[in-house]
Amino acid sequence: MDTLVITLRVALSLGVVLALMWVLHRRMAKSGFGAGKTRGRRSASVEVVARQGIGGKASVVVVDVEGERLVLGVSEQGVNLLTSGQAPAPELTIVTGPVQLPVRPTPSADAFRQELAAQTAVEPRLQADAAEQLPMRPRNRDRRTVPTSAQLQGSILSADTWRQAAAALRNRRAG
Repeated sequence: MDTLVITLRVALSLGVVLALMWVLHRRMAKSGFGAGKTRGRRSASVEVVARQGIGGKASVVVVDVEGERLVLGVSEQGVNLLTSGQAPAPELTIVTGPVQLPVRPTPSADAFRQELAAQTAVEPRLQADAAEQLPMRPRNRDRRTVPTSAQLQGSILSADTWRQAAAALRNRRAG
């Protein structure tokens, strides 16, 4: 009985800790803490354009920050600005008239019917006696049937399993 009480206390404590962690996570996500948002000032839009490794732990990184392109040298010792300049404007295509999209021809119903006939002619048919030998499951099984004790034997749902477990715990405590 003591083992059962201890197990229930541990499970309850674990449930409380997990619930507390979930509530804290939700509050942190709503407040924006740790989500990359800065409080009190506008955050800069930073986009890494390219990165190229040039050594063991050294690389060159091209970054766009608020319309300015920076080329940075990154190593174990730190980050150095190599050069900077104006970021190129994104290329836009202005459409002034209707656009003709490529269209794939769709197969007609006759072509589908012919292919279906060709495939069914190739596949062998099951013979009537062979189909009768296949095991069949009932389609509309009554879902309200209660399993018998023989079907539940050894299962956690069986009352006999719970009786045996209780008897084993009583014998262990008494002994």
